[in-house]
Amino acid sequence: MQTSLEWFGATTFRLKTHGLTIFLDTWLDRPANIPSYGCIDQVEECDYIFISHAHFDHLPGADRIAKKTGAIIYANCEAINVMRLAGVPEQQLFPVQGGERVPLYTRDQRALPEAERPAPACSVHIWPSLHCFGPPGEHRHFPDVIDTATEYHGQAGPYACTLDITQGQRLGLFRAANAPAEHLANLPAELRGFVDYIRDQERNRCSPVDGGQLMFNFLLGQRTLLWMAHLGGYEGVLRDMRPQPDTVIMACAGRANFNGRPWNGSAAQFATQVLKWLGEPPTVIWCLHDESPIPPRRIEVQGASDMVQREMKTRVMTLNHVTPVSLWE
Repeated sequence: MQTSLEWFGATTFRLKTHGLTIFLDTWLDRPANIPSYGCIDQVEECDYIFISHAHFDHLPGADRIAKKTGAIIYANCEAINVMRLAGVPEQQLFPVQGGERVPLYTRDQRALPEAERPAPACSVHIWPSLHCFGPPGEHRHFPDVIDTATEYHGQAGPYACTLDITQGQRLGLFRAANAPAEHLANLPAELRGFVDYIRDQERNRCSPVDGGQLMFNFLLGQRTLLWMAHLGGYEGVLRDMRPQPDTVIMACAGRANFNGRPWNGSAAQFATQVLKWLGEPPTVIWCLHDESPIPPRRIEVQGASDMVQREMKTRVMTLNHVTPVSLWE
């Protein structure tokens, strides 16, 4: 059974497998200051949507795809509440928090009484994960480009945690979006496009609260695909995950979040360690390293690629935007 994967930038992918069309995040319609590689209005088919968390570069568009196609959304409670307020029917909303095992049925199978359904061809295991940190310092001083080979040690207060990300979005991005028009006129042109995007919450539904990061391990016949939409996680979950994945999609941006604390070292070192815990899967695919509407605007992943391929058997697969690739041929 052929499995294809298509990347739309950041952490948004379209997975086609076993007669199913699955979106991993749905950030297709993007701010005017960065390229868009897809369009929500052009999505005609979707069976399932899996959302990593509720932020502006992951959740927007899920409500519009779900209402148009009837797709079922699996996401944390914060994202589900945003979708509910957007008018997605309740029967299409499934809140999860990690620990769930979900069978994935085709539409024909879902139409049958539960007792008459055949065994699903594929399924997904949902696990708790963690959102990464930004590089040290205030957001307004972040560089445009950060390198996965750069090491960070210390430089974080005793209470550094993902609440800092929440406060940054609440008091920075979302406050700017609600500022009076005369204040917005003083923003750089590239930021005005982003603020316009955040202000349009009718089309771009999201939250400043991530709601609890999730990762998803898809069991696709004899193969397994793990999708991690941020550089962070819990050692025990990653080390003891079964089945171990054949392919890992891993966000490789920011300072890694290890067990809820800033990782001492580089993003490359953390990614390498995670892949070792996961049993050195044959393939890793980086994401979240391309264009961002706010600093840091791009992540240089060569350091991570070099370290992974130097220290283990895992190979790095590079995807081009909107170019489907066949996995495991």
